[in-house]
Amino acid sequence: MSSQPLVIIAAETLALQAQLGDLLAAEVCVTGAINRAQLYDWLDEPSQIPDLLILEQGLLEEDLPAFCRRWHNHPQTRHCDILLLGSADEVLETEALMAGVADYLRKPLNPLLALTRIKKQLAQRAQCKRLEALSVTDGLTHIANRRYLDEFLCAEWRRAQREGGNIGLMMVDIDHFKSFNDHYGHPQGDRCLTQVAQCLQKTVQRPRDLVARYGGEEFALVLPSVHFEGMAVVAQRLQAAIAGLAIAHAASAVSQYVTVSIGLAWCEPQADESHELLLAAADEALYAAKSAGRNQFSETVNLALVRQLLEH
Repeated sequence: MSSQPLVIIAAETLALQAQLGDLLAAEVCVTGAINRAQLYDWLDEPSQIPDLLILEQGLLEEDLPAFCRRWHNHPQTRHCDILLLGSADEVLETEALMAGVADYLRKPLNPLLALTRIKKQLAQRAQCKRLEALSVTDGLTHIANRRYLDEFLCAEWRRAQREGGNIGLMMVDIDHFKSFNDHYGHPQGDRCLTQVAQCLQKTVQRPRDLVARYGGEEFALVLPSVHFEGMAVVAQRLQAAIAGLAIAHAASAVSQYVTVSIGLAWCEPQADESHELLLAAADEALYAAKSAGRNQFSETVNLALVRQLLEH
């Protein structure tokens, strides 16, 4: 994966797209140049997280404030600034800045000024990414931490509510991990946690899926827009991948190697429901998997009961 920033160029004409692309060729490894239809299609299902959107105002289907709200409310683009291209009009420039764009470039473009302003935005974004990474990354396993999990799950839950979509959550627990720590010592326990975390991260392949450390020896996987049957396939793949690590666990009651139990929960969020429902359902499923003997996965089959438990 490239370490160079990703810039999305959304311009009305191929000539302007080409001009900006040529201008950034030495600074940006990947430049996405897209038209109006592609911009909105991309926003519905972003394949990558961009560092900057260079947007020509005439490309929009909606008013600028509405687009800025949509852009910055999306979990994949909420930290990505917008640099707007518009006419040499101070009123429009002021309105654009008030609407939420980070900077405004007047047309026709001054190439040197444009490059300077774009590089400034990218430098600010790089610094923000460094700080963000520190604040949302688990220090031991180097995957997302609980704080980021909560933010991401809440945002994806709201998105599913708005769009009438669905969302899945998997809770993964290392079987008999306390016994592992007691037998091998905490340094080896930390290595085990890191190996399992990185294995989960590599096994989950869709760009929008999230793997996070939930706490202790528990991990959580958020899978937006997924069929339940697909979750079962992922769970089987995860268990096979963990087994492939072949981490010795002489103190386990279920295997000579480290294994995991997994709880699966899936739903179509209703307007009056909280993402806490999904957390409670996945936790209930994990408890069922552990109670049934561990080293397996289980699903929540009674969301109505989970709803009742949350109400009391």
